[in-house]
Amino acid sequence: MQAACLPSARSHAKLNLATLGANARRATEDSTTVAYLEASDPAAARFTHPILETAEVPWIAGSSGKATMSRLLELIEASGAGSLRQSLREELHES
Repeated sequence: MQAACLPSARSHAKLNLATLGANARRATEDSTTVAYLEASDPAAARFTHPILETAEVPWIAGSSGKATMSRLLELIEASGAGSLRQSLREELHES
């Protein structure tokens, strides 16, 4: 398993929409992507979630990267057979 850290979309308290879109598209274009981890930011989510939804890539938002990654790893360990991405989508939509 491998994690990819993408460029921050915040600079001087401004949201860079081009970076947000590029990050979300990068996640959707990689067939090995199982989830997209992001900071809790409703303004950013408004732009990234439609891109992720279209490709059926689940996302996890949180204020702590460590806690969010821990949650993802727990969900991966608990997932059953079949598509990991789909299993995570189902689990995240239920919680």
